[in-house]
Amino acid sequence: MGCKLIAGVCSAMAIATAVAATSAYAAPTTYEAESQPGVDAASIVSAEGFSGGKYVKPGTDGFTFKVKVEETAVYDFTTKVLIKQYDWFESKIAVNGTEAGSLLTKPRTCDSAFVITASAKMRAGENTVTVGNGGALGVDYITVERHPDPTYTISEAPVTPEATESARKVYSFLRENFGKNTISGMMISDQNFNYDYGNMRLIPPGGCTPADSCKFSDEEVSWKGQTDIAEFYKRSGHYPAIGGFDMLFAAGGHHEEGWFKGYTENNLVMTEQLWKMGGIPTYTWHWKVGEDTVFYTKDAYPSNGFKASGCTEGIKGTSENNTCFNYTKAFKGDKCEELNETSQEYKDIVADVDIVSGYFKQLQEKGIAVIWRPLHEASGGWFWWGVGSGDCYKQLYRLVFNRMVKTNGLKNLIWVWNINTDPQFGYDYSALNAAWYPGDEYVDIVAVDIYEPLNNHNSGANYYNKIVSDVGTNKMIALSENGAIPDIDSIAEDKANWSYWMTWSQTWSGNFLEKTPADMWKKNLEDKRVIALDNMPGWDKVSVSTPAPRRNPKVANNIAIAMNGKKLSLSTGEQGYASVTVFDLTGHRVATLLQGHILAGTHELSLQSLAAGNYIVKASVGNHGSMQILRLK
Repeated sequence: MGCKLIAGVCSAMAIATAVAATSAYAAPTTYEAESQPGVDAASIVSAEGFSGGKYVKPGTDGFTFKVKVEETAVYDFTTKVLIKQYDWFESKIAVNGTEAGSLLTKPRTCDSAFVITASAKMRAGENTVTVGNGGALGVDYITVERHPDPTYTISEAPVTPEATESARKVYSFLRENFGKNTISGMMISDQNFNYDYGNMRLIPPGGCTPADSCKFSDEEVSWKGQTDIAEFYKRSGHYPAIGGFDMLFAAGGHHEEGWFKGYTENNLVMTEQLWKMGGIPTYTWHWKVGEDTVFYTKDAYPSNGFKASGCTEGIKGTSENNTCFNYTKAFKGDKCEELNETSQEYKDIVADVDIVSGYFKQLQEKGIAVIWRPLHEASGGWFWWGVGSGDCYKQLYRLVFNRMVKTNGLKNLIWVWNINTDPQFGYDYSALNAAWYPGDEYVDIVAVDIYEPLNNHNSGANYYNKIVSDVGTNKMIALSENGAIPDIDSIAEDKANWSYWMTWSQTWSGNFLEKTPADMWKKNLEDKRVIALDNMPGWDKVSVSTPAPRRNPKVANNIAIAMNGKKLSLSTGEQGYASVTVFDLTGHRVATLLQGHILAGTHELSLQSLAAGNYIVKASVGNHGSMQILRLK
């Protein structure tokens, strides 16, 4: 595709972010780079296609704006930068010296203008916002506006029809605390358990005889005695309310062998212990398919995927350290619209799902519910289920849901979808790709994994707000994996109301407990807004409606969106929290047009900043939503 140069700007490739233009919201404040105090006139370039017809050539450290605000809060920024041709380039925004966001751009055949967005906290008074550091050719402007406070419309019942009483209790407890308190969690990786290999049986606590020569004591094999949990307690003085488990060895090669089977069966023993103590078990699944022994793709990038070096057509199993399993063959069509039930890939998938379902069925029969996070870190590409398109991933997630719930009768699961960055766009929060979301009817909680960006114990508000903007406000939001913990004061100040966080394991060389110093551990676990195991009420004291609440029947959608020249009209018959987001055809968000409470009626939103082309527009008001492909001329 060629590009037409207009004063050094590749207009056909330009990406822009628009802002709400309704009377319900104050317009954002715009700061033109050329109007900032102290700008050298020699650095100002006149050019068509830029705000005010000018941009400023920044220094090697970028261009710094001075921004004064009256309130300490999270603010949204947009900035337009000119990027030099051919280079891979990561344009960055730093607020008060701390990186707040970036956009990883691909090589271009001509100099290109991009609008990048960020969210960050600013303190009342004067702040600095630096953009374009790293070698941008030009900086046009920034806009600044206070991030709106979302209004949530979360269902009273989980998405599983006729969910068990225990599942409804867990869901009710999570929903009641969402926005008020954050629940603490800890992952277990390595395990202490005793196993009788001669008879292929797990030896439960209290079951050892002298002939067994057990390696671990009863205390060490208990949930509290596991190394990850004991180390959590040592640092914080409390046990986590959420315990993390993995179906890592439940399927795949060797899963019927002694230690592997013992690991999975011990998960169930510890889950039952935790449940009886009033805790919440959560499971993820590092899924090894069929006889495969790994779950990683060798080239962790979606465009390589199943064609990774070492993978050829017909290979089954592994190629050294990566899997060659191509799940899209379990479906028909480019978008995996139809199941291919005769394929070996389909048979392998459902066979593994049935194995895992059997374990969860054991828990269901004991009245135990589980937070379940399958197919995690969706668009990342380092797992086989993240290689392919968002369309195919969604169909795979729905297949897993339908097989477990409708075919296998599991009613005790709270379903989590794990949004992730997409390597096509970068590795920070701005690259989170909501186009892989399987749909509201399959998800109870939207979660994200954050590691290094939390090392200063900030709230992770930019990730949180990106989820709100792109996925909406119909679901609870959680931090399903983390290194350092987000400080509860920062969570409260930024209104990044994580339902829970779960620190990843200390064992297996994880060492993630060390990312948080002892004083921060104690401060947070002793804060009444952070729920530890000793703060849990006990499941006998949590009540829900009886019989199980039925989900509300679908009502006619009362949202209409239409193009009107360079404006988008949103018509709605109800008031409520509204979101209008624009994606390009690859699923990457390029604009947030509206975010906040609106009244019933017709609202016009400006599209002036968007380049000509085809876009996906997703709109929601309250519980209603609409999505359309629109062409902007």
